[in-house]
Amino acid sequence: MSSPAHPPLPPDHLAHLARRAGLPLPSGRLADVAATVHAIDTVLGSLRDVPLGETPPAPSFTAVPGAPASRRTS
Repeated sequence: MSSPAHPPLPPDHLAHLARRAGLPLPSGRLADVAATVHAIDTVLGSLRDVPLGETPPAPSFTAVPGAPASRRTS
């Protein structure tokens, strides 16, 4: 199941968010920043789809020099 794609933020909405956050964002950069925010949101959306339910917690693995990368200790 994939996450629904979010539409790109309109530049005026991005300008509003930047002002609320206290970030100076010149109007000439709004379109580029909006495209970058959309690209990051798209990547994060694909990461939300990664099934991590079967991933054991880090303490169940021990780094042993020279051991195979998939060595489990529990």
